[in-house]
Amino acid sequence: MTRGRAPEPQRREKIRCAIYTRKSTEEGLDQEFNSLDAQREACAAYIMSQRHEGWTLVPDYYDDGGFTGGNMDRPGLKQLLADVETGKVDVIVVYKVDRLTRALSDFAKIVDVLDAAGASFVSITQSFNTTTSMGRLTLNVLLSFAQFEREVISERVRDKVAASKRKGMWMGGNCPLGYDIRDRKLIVNETEAETVRFMMRRYVELGSVYDLAAELRSKGITSKMHRNEDGKTWGGKTMMPGALYHILGNELYRGMVVHKGEAHPGEHEAIIDDALWTAVQEKLASNRVERRHQSNANEVSLLAGMIRDGEGRRMTPSHASRGDVRYRYYNSVDEGEGPHPRPIRIAARDIEKAVIESFESLIADRAGLTMLYPQHDSEGYETADLMRSAGLLHRSIPTMAPSDQRALLLELEARVIVHADRVEAKIDHGSLGRRLGIEMVESDHDPIELSIPTLMVRRGTDVKLTIQFDASACSSRRDPKLVELIVQAHQARRMLGLDGKPPTIADDMEYQARNHLARIARFAFLAPDITTAIFEGSQPAGLSARKLMRSSDLPMDWKQQRAMLGFG
Repeated sequence: MTRGRAPEPQRREKIRCAIYTRKSTEEGLDQEFNSLDAQREACAAYIMSQRHEGWTLVPDYYDDGGFTGGNMDRPGLKQLLADVETGKVDVIVVYKVDRLTRALSDFAKIVDVLDAAGASFVSITQSFNTTTSMGRLTLNVLLSFAQFEREVISERVRDKVAASKRKGMWMGGNCPLGYDIRDRKLIVNETEAETVRFMMRRYVELGSVYDLAAELRSKGITSKMHRNEDGKTWGGKTMMPGALYHILGNELYRGMVVHKGEAHPGEHEAIIDDALWTAVQEKLASNRVERRHQSNANEVSLLAGMIRDGEGRRMTPSHASRGDVRYRYYNSVDEGEGPHPRPIRIAARDIEKAVIESFESLIADRAGLTMLYPQHDSEGYETADLMRSAGLLHRSIPTMAPSDQRALLLELEARVIVHADRVEAKIDHGSLGRRLGIEMVESDHDPIELSIPTLMVRRGTDVKLTIQFDASACSSRRDPKLVELIVQAHQARRMLGLDGKPPTIADDMEYQARNHLARIARFAFLAPDITTAIFEGSQPAGLSARKLMRSSDLPMDWKQQRAMLGFG
């Protein structure tokens, strides 16, 4: 009689478990064994107890120390969910549910990600089964209490901040210029305090934030340099008008602490006296009124010192009055002896409006800015930052006082040349880049030219130019989707490393995403005249983003590209 072989035990399927830990504050995280370590140790022990079920711990750490559970903007959680989506994690293990999230809405999003990937999560101190209706109800009740607890804590913090500020306590943040922090209190830094007083006095004298910014830049005065406990430094940058507006209106410098519009006497020492503070606020208020009503428009010649005619002659402001109406002009000035070319005269209001509007169009052109500053991404900056700075400047120009508009043009090193048949405005490439927040290095870029169409009219011995403000047909035909596709193509080219630099895409990027980038990057190699035509809106009528994307066999030869895309 033969003895049968004992059946082999079934092998359990391997279940990959990831531990997620979180702590709302950074307090105690520098200890040798902190709260995150305690959570991880307890979760690891639980996973070990389930080893007979095939549970195994993945080696990656998903920790969020110092992050609130009220939102999902947490690097550890983002990486964990990304690994769940790519199939690297089967079960998320947490110490308590509120470590994962304290918001019901965020939990719904997390569950969607888990369901789509066929994954689940476990709380080792709260036993419930989410596959049953009672288990889901229990979970929702727990999360509701977690969200309620977070909201109560937030209310307590807000109440504490309000009470502290009513007592005049400074409640933290970046240390303002003019002060140092000692024992969580503001102590006057006399050297920086004198700089703040200088800014206040000079603003009252100059009456323009842009003139003040230019003077501070010429004197090498920068923002406050900060350094944290880890040795990281920031600040020490050129004072921009926005930062100056904040300093000029900050009641902290007169010894007050502001909370929700109410000023309370502070514990810190004031830097400026009430008389200087009042003078600064009156000047700011006066400029706001002038900016709103443009009441000083007749007194400022925006382009004085920046405008010449095509012969290189200076053009100076002049005016003529007819009744109560005052007309301003820029006229050529003959210098030296001998015969001179016919003088040129142009209406000041028209040329100033044309220059400002041309500059507004430039910074509102997303595609054009991306082409002007293509190094923005490769140097580690985000294109979104460039666009955000340009958008802020574009929105602020119409509300600027004429004196501030003039200061802006001076900062950009603007030059205007009035020819017999056209007007050219030039601004410095590097100056505009710095104005938009780009750390520019010395370069040999040509000035940015803005061509302004004009109409020549003869008046006796003078030549008068009239600005034509009608939009060109080309600009009205510009296809935003086509322009956006070309911009995305150059971004994809840099991401794939096709510009000769290391690629910036993740090694584990899915094949479909990488293939999509490759399809788009082709259009970064279009002939330069084709790209220019697309940006100007002068491309053939039948060319669209959809047609370009469908062109699977786009040739690399520029001549063949022109023939294929209908450029003749």
